[in-house]
Amino acid sequence: MSHSQEKPMLNPGRPNFHVKVKRLYEKGELVPDTVPDEIDPRRLVVRNQLVALFEKPLEVDQEKTLSLVGVGGRDKREVVISEARVIKRSHCNPNLVLLEGNNAHLLTEDIKITSGPTLDIVKSSANDVHYSEGGTITPPPKILDSSGPGNPNPPRIKPALFDFQLRRIIRDSSAWQDFPIVGIMDTGIDFSYPNTESIPIQFNGGKPLCRKTIEPDFIGWDFVHDQNYPYDDNDRSKHGSRIAAIISRQMEHKVRILPLKVIDKYGIGQLFDILCCFEYLLHSDSLPQKPVAINASWGFYQSTEDKLLSSYIPRLQDAGIWLVNAAGNEGDVKNNKTVDLGDERRWPSCYSDQFASVVTVTTVKRTPLLGFETVENFSKRFVNMGIGSGNDGKFIEPLVSEDNSPPVTFPPVKGSSFATPFAVAQIVKCNQRPTTIPERLRMLTSIPGRITALTERIDQGTVVPVETN
Repeated sequence: MSHSQEKPMLNPGRPNFHVKVKRLYEKGELVPDTVPDEIDPRRLVVRNQLVALFEKPLEVDQEKTLSLVGVGGRDKREVVISEARVIKRSHCNPNLVLLEGNNAHLLTEDIKITSGPTLDIVKSSANDVHYSEGGTITPPPKILDSSGPGNPNPPRIKPALFDFQLRRIIRDSSAWQDFPIVGIMDTGIDFSYPNTESIPIQFNGGKPLCRKTIEPDFIGWDFVHDQNYPYDDNDRSKHGSRIAAIISRQMEHKVRILPLKVIDKYGIGQLFDILCCFEYLLHSDSLPQKPVAINASWGFYQSTEDKLLSSYIPRLQDAGIWLVNAAGNEGDVKNNKTVDLGDERRWPSCYSDQFASVVTVTTVKRTPLLGFETVENFSKRFVNMGIGSGNDGKFIEPLVSEDNSPPVTFPPVKGSSFATPFAVAQIVKCNQRPTTIPERLRMLTSIPGRITALTERIDQGTVVPVETN
């Protein structure tokens, strides 16, 4: 598929995803007020917010006002003072909180509490923002009411009400108990589609989340709205639902999906919600059984690794959980262009050379002359697998069965987000836990159908074709 003539950058010097998030805010949509980081302009953060990990929990009366002082600014010498308050707290680790106060996002190092509790902040970070709807957005198929006229596009299915689905999940959970679990950290799940309405879902028993919430945890959590139905309200793309459909179908529906909503309806995710989800996955009493892999089709662009985010990656590896991450897409940073992650760092993608549990995935397509070429972001150092999408660099619409009747052709979907679930399925089928990077390499090179291609753009040139047309 050839690219059209390149359009001018939306805003020269600023990554495209910055501009897209800002435009949503200026239109009055319920998205965070964001600013580029003063030190690292590729990084996008929420204005006046700071994610902080304290040495011990704050008391309730200590959450109202905290006077913070620390180093900030472009040269990391400026002293920044902020009067902040706690606006969110992790249910699974009360030491992890989200603070809001004037210029709190500028605090970078040596943060001290000058009035209030005598507690130390162990690690902290501005509240990073990512945008998962880079590149081409293909709207999801429309669900027509059974009483409506016209061609079914796709055929009408059973109601997707939560209570209906919950009864189904409870009823069938014992039949699925030997299936591996895959957590999908994304926009949630919508059961309204032929390829999501009956897939196996992990049943968590209905206990309060980490023993702290009023609402019981049945099938996963919505960390964006802090509620127990991780519904996919991302109507522009149904991003998480499509990922769930791909994984379930690739595993022949012998996998339990654990939907974890960390991305909002606009495709925007925040660091605090992602860390709360990690705490949930790592908490000793949160889940009856841990997932073997996490599909993480999101990422933060930042020139250096975030110390707070970095502290969670080895813990996930120690828990035996694969973190399979999308490399990012054409147009995220530069209009109509992919980038080398060696030049434009994206996290957690770039942890793959440090931690065996992180696998970074891109999309490749067949070409008449070269054999294969990368369609989305690439890196010989950081990208571990290319998923072959056929000749057009896109994947068949996953929400609708191929045998729909009457036959209807749906537009394909594009992005490393949708390559990642194919890689997740392949990794889960290998039935191995992450140990060392050499062992990970042996596992990836043993995947059935794996070929060697694009060694200058993918580590060891590992390409797994999944579509041939």
